[in-house]
Amino acid sequence: MSKKQNKLAYHDSDFDKVRDFNAARSCGEVAYFSNGNTVSLNAVKLHDVEFIGGLWRFQDKFPYKIQDVRGESFVLFERLPRVEKNHFEFYRAQRVSQNCYGYYMVGGPSQIVAKYATDQETYWAYGNSIEQARAFLGIKLYDKFSDLIHSVVCQKTLGRSEK
Repeated sequence: MSKKQNKLAYHDSDFDKVRDFNAARSCGEVAYFSNGNTVSLNAVKLHDVEFIGGLWRFQDKFPYKIQDVRGESFVLFERLPRVEKNHFEFYRAQRVSQNCYGYYMVGGPSQIVAKYATDQETYWAYGNSIEQARAFLGIKLYDKFSDLIHSVVCQKTLGRSEK
């Protein structure tokens, strides 16, 4: 069994989940699909369900890779054909959330995700437009590298103050 799939799931440990799953099987409980259909827990694999809101629920398969961008979950779609001197990459993206049946894409307007890869780390930001995503990523990079930037752009000023 793998780590808990759904952040809404009741069980924190595999031991507790196995114990409760076996008890529910012996009582003849059912598991619910997102379409409302049910099936006996005796015909279910443990890793296919989670106990959420007092019911055993199948977790829908989510066919997309999820990318964490500053604490939010997104599915990245096509890379936008934009080349800038800052070497940022831009992607059309859709926000992802979870309900009791697993992951789903949130409706509404798509977002723009900006990416900047360095040798040490990859940095991400998002916004409603390329301009917003670029600005938020620029702020993140400035916060991370402000000492380095300041030492380079103020080299002459810093040298004079040391004399």
